[in-house]
Amino acid sequence: MDGNNKSLGNLSTNFWKSEFRCPCKKCRRKKVRVSNLLLFKLEMLRMALGNKPIIINSGNRCPEYNASIGGYPNSAHIPNPDGEAADIKIREIKPIDIGLAAEKIGGLRIGIARTYVHLDVRPPAPSKYWIYLNKIIYSGSIENNDLLKFYQIIKGK
Repeated sequence: MDGNNKSLGNLSTNFWKSEFRCPCKKCRRKKVRVSNLLLFKLEMLRMALGNKPIIINSGNRCPEYNASIGGYPNSAHIPNPDGEAADIKIREIKPIDIGLAAEKIGGLRIGIARTYVHLDVRPPAPSKYWIYLNKIIYSGSIENNDLLKFYQIIKGK
C-alpha cells in the first residue's frame, strides 16, 4: 500500500490482501488467495530495487473479469488454488529495469509492458519472457535466457 506506512502487511511484510483483490463487484467479499512463493519473490524484488514500494496493478482475477479485460483464459492471475501472478509497477523505475531485477531473482515468468511488468511463478510454458508492444505480444522461447537481449531485439535497439 503506502510506502510510508510502517505497519506490516496482512499477506507478507509489505503486501496487503486489498492490493490483490479482484476489482469486480462480484468478488468484493471473496477470499484473496496469493501464492506464498509469489509474495516471497515480490519481497525479494522490493529489496533488490532499494526497498521502493511495489504497486500492484492487478492481482487476483475471477475468470469473468479476466475475460472482460482480454486476459489469457488460463491466466496465472486466476486463483487455482492461489493467484500466482501480479502486474506491478514501481515509481521512477522503468518496466525493463524491474524485469531485469526480477530475472536476477529467478523463478519468475516476466512480461514487459509500456507501464507495468507482469510477474508470475508458473513454470515457463509456452514462454519465459514476453513483451507487450502496440497490442502485440512478442513471446520468447523457453530456451531464451537473456531478457535484455530479447527486449532489445523486439524494440529494434
